[in-house]
Amino acid sequence: MTGPRRVYVRVRMTPEESGRLTDMAHAWGFRTTAEFIRASLGRIGQLADEMRHMEKCQAATLGAMRDDIARLQRTEHVLFAMLENLAKTILTTIPPLPAESKPAAIAHGRAAYERYLKAVGMSLNNESKATMENLTDLDFKGVEGRLNDCEQP
Repeated sequence: MTGPRRVYVRVRMTPEESGRLTDMAHAWGFRTTAEFIRASLGRIGQLADEMRHMEKCQAATLGAMRDDIARLQRTEHVLFAMLENLAKTILTTIPPLPAESKPAAIAHGRAAYERYLKAVGMSLNNESKATMENLTDLDFKGVEGRLNDCEQP
């Protein structure tokens, strides 16, 4: 207690409301209803501070997610442009096949495609996976700073 109490507050309640308030005060371990009300009013201020802190953390998380999504979209655009350029190059430089060798070329192409898929799988398990992870971590340093602001007060 910081000093004598000089403010007196009167609240009008029904007998039923007063009874519930008294029961709640005793259930929570307070000797009087006034102690319960004082403690509840003090807790409201703490809850407001905690809510502001949680809102800051949520804003930082949403900002980090926005940055991650933007980075992924840029990566997707780059990959699409690279694939489009590769497809244009291949389609403009490969001459059409004669009709008699077309079935053999299709069989050869399917076998080459299967080898290609196996090679992609192998490189994802090896160094290419690490290279892609390094590329995706380039913009993360700014995001980390905002997320560190969300540690408990």
